[in-house]
This record gives sequence, structure tokens and C-alpha cells, in this order.
Amino acid sequence: MDLPELVPPLIFVAAGGYMYSRPMSVRTLVSPREWKESPKKAEHLQRGLAKAVGLALVVAGVLWFVVGLSS
Repeated sequence: MDLPELVPPLIFVAAGGYMYSRPMSVRTLVSPREWKESPKKAEHLQRGLAKAVGLALVVAGVLWFVVGLSS
């Protein structure tokens, strides 16, 4: 596996890991209207969505890496 094939999956894993570990430090995934109407509910939703997206990025990066190694 060459370096150009290795870098994108590692970026996915790094970004997903950061997003999963610090869900309130990433770009908001909840609408501004939701933050105004119910901040506690929006915070809970932000944490859940960011962790889900982070986990999906990590899984996609690992799968991409495995597929790259097998070909």
C-alpha cells in the first residue's frame, strides 16, 4: 500500500476519533433553531449525532484501509 492510498483512511480515522472523543468541539450538527428553543435537548442531540458520525468515520477509515491492504 503506497502513501497516497494510506493517508485518506488515516485522516478518516483521526477525524472520526476526534469527533467521537470531543462531540461538543466540532461543527454543530443541530440547527440554530433547536439551540434557541431547547438548549439541553440540542446539546444531547449534538453529542449523540457527533458520536455517531465520528464512529461512522472511524469504521469507514478502517474498512478503507483493510480493502486497500487486500488489493
